[in-house]
Amino acid sequence: MNYQFDNNNQLILKREDLKTAEIDIGGRDIIIGFNEPAFKVSSEGSEADLDSKLNARLITYFLPTIEVAKKQKKPRLILVSGLNIALKWNAKTETEKQIMKINNRLKFDFLKSFFAKFYPEVFSSVECVVAQDPIKISEDKLLEVWRLIEKRHPDEIFEIKLQLAKFRKPKLFNDENLSVEATEYLNSNDQNLQNSFKYAISHLMALGDVNFESNFVHNPIGYLSIGGSQEKTFNVVRTYAYELLQSQDEDFFGRKIILKNNLKLIIENPEKTPPPYNGYYRKNGDRLFLDEVTFENNRDLGFYNEHKKLKSEMEYLYQNFVSRDDLAKYWTEYRKTYFGLKEEFQRECGLEEEF
Repeated sequence: MNYQFDNNNQLILKREDLKTAEIDIGGRDIIIGFNEPAFKVSSEGSEADLDSKLNARLITYFLPTIEVAKKQKKPRLILVSGLNIALKWNAKTETEKQIMKINNRLKFDFLKSFFAKFYPEVFSSVECVVAQDPIKISEDKLLEVWRLIEKRHPDEIFEIKLQLAKFRKPKLFNDENLSVEATEYLNSNDQNLQNSFKYAISHLMALGDVNFESNFVHNPIGYLSIGGSQEKTFNVVRTYAYELLQSQDEDFFGRKIILKNNLKLIIENPEKTPPPYNGYYRKNGDRLFLDEVTFENNRDLGFYNEHKKLKSEMEYLYQNFVSRDDLAKYWTEYRKTYFGLKEEFQRECGLEEEF
């Protein structure tokens, strides 16, 4: 079946429909982004100590790129990390920053290794990029873009603002009607909320809508970005901000910008799980832990067979891409590479303690 992008260049598909969907991206390259989340607190009274380690479910987020690419003429795949943004707004200490950098490099290597092993002919190249453009402009300028689109589209941006506030304080927004406290928070200058607005605008630079000189090698036609359900919120902001910046001259950012009218594909997962690059966290009594298969916890991939929340994502992988046995073999073989790289990166970052 042929699918068309809407007036905002966005297409929303259920994951099960992607296999048979005919999607023409018009010679664009494919971009898919991920980030490093803030550390979580494992138990009451302790400092943030849970980082987002590489987990075996990670690859499931990136599999739609394969299904789309197979229907094109070998596009380039650009794996974009928002690490620089995470270091500014998600890391509280120097140690957290170094651990985020290491985790990010390990995820990049694993993803690139996976594509080279199982899908070497699908993409013309697979490139790993830490987005630089979002940190080339001031945070004040990011907020200026936010306020300008808020003036142009007040009703629509209010809904986006509400969603971003829910991400930050879900318990405050669990009622249908806004409480006084929730309204005050929405209208506040809370730093975390302001960072959410800046983060939303940063998607334009990270995903190639607004480009400066050298974030990555540019496709003259542009890009197709692929994301999960949570990206719908940011895609609306991207559309409005692109519309705004088309009417601005180069003095707005103080430098030449290259605008790309990119396509946006959202893949809806039937399970409401956090993106695999963040990991799934679960409480056991008073303790919070990363409920995934990692090399550190030495769990077998069979763990996911009994995991109600995550099983369907792994089954999607097994049924459409890599067999259960082949993935288990690959995971086992990559283990040595993983710990070798981790040790090397730790030395480079000056981290003496294992994490």
